[in-house]
Amino acid sequence: MTGKTHLSVGMAATLLVTQPQSIKELALCLGVTFIGAVISDIDVSTSESHEVINKILAIVIITAIALAFVEYKWNVGIITSFKNNSNIMRLIVGIMVFLGICIFGKNQPHRSFMHSGLAVGLLSGATYIILPDAVPYLIISMFSHILIDTLNKKKVHIFYPLPGGISFNLCSAQGVANNTIFKVASFLTIVSFVYFTGKIGIGFFG
Repeated sequence: MTGKTHLSVGMAATLLVTQPQSIKELALCLGVTFIGAVISDIDVSTSESHEVINKILAIVIITAIALAFVEYKWNVGIITSFKNNSNIMRLIVGIMVFLGICIFGKNQPHRSFMHSGLAVGLLSGATYIILPDAVPYLIISMFSHILIDTLNKKKVHIFYPLPGGISFNLCSAQGVANNTIFKVASFLTIVSFVYFTGKIGIGFFG
């Protein structure tokens, strides 16, 4: 599936499953999901790989800046949560472990390690070291990416390092099915976002 489809599906799935109840939860949900929904494709090995990786890095940087701005502007509690659950040493270790896993995954075949339950578990562990509150959003968004990729023709090695993979061979990575999934997921994301912002008290329509 295309990157925009992974983002829309990841966002819809994470919002619906976690149902954020505060500005902090909503900000973390959106920020972490932006990363989790696309990080698996860091292993793309086609001629477009550099472009894909650059897009993923851009998303990570933009997300970090956006979360920092939200925390600075509205003091939603992300820093407080970090102080209560982590420290600078944990932050450094967690980031190093996270990057190490991504570097390893980047050099593996597409839809193998980075599209596996093992990668989700390891990256979730690294995220837990950095900020435990962010873990559920990463798990859901990464699994949403992996699961919709199983609809394509190329096998997804969910149980890596075991041999074999899963492919339902229902559609191509780009085409009518991809566009349909993108539109439906985008609609669900918008509706969910409006609903939860309204419930939290920051609704856009009154």
